[in-house]
Amino acid sequence: MAPERLNKASTDQIKTSRFSAHGLIEIVMEGDFLHYSATGPFNEELFDRFAIAQGNYLKALNHPTPWASIATFIGCAMFTPEAIQRYARLMNAPKPPGLTPVATAFVMGPNIEGAKIMAPHFRKIYRDIQRPFEIFQTVEEAQKWAQLMLDAHHAKPPPAP
Repeated sequence: MAPERLNKASTDQIKTSRFSAHGLIEIVMEGDFLHYSATGPFNEELFDRFAIAQGNYLKALNHPTPWASIATFIGCAMFTPEAIQRYARLMNAPKPPGLTPVATAFVMGPNIEGAKIMAPHFRKIYRDIQRPFEIFQTVEEAQKWAQLMLDAHHAKPPPAP
């Protein structure tokens, strides 16, 4: 039986400025995986919307256990230079407890425009915030790796008092 899907959030539900957002990100939790469906290309205004949509969704979700995020790109993975800077700032911003994934996987198959160009930028962002990160060609590969990251996180001893 497939895990139950909770209501999804979308950047289309948020309005932040008079400038148009380019791209779309939809968010849905399935078990311990927070799935993002990301249709590009992306601009800075989209990530202003994304910050609000994601924050609202995670706060309302109140997921009780550690989780991993998996972003699947559709069509195009290209970010404007301003969008990649905005995304990096979002990833670097402090998060409330429970609102940070254990690991992040991106799914960018060979048919995704700009995947090879953007991959080094994504790797740097996640290396800078010291979060486990990998890029995969299929969702199945990403889920297997994300589950391994969750299992390793659960196996860690709790911090000393």
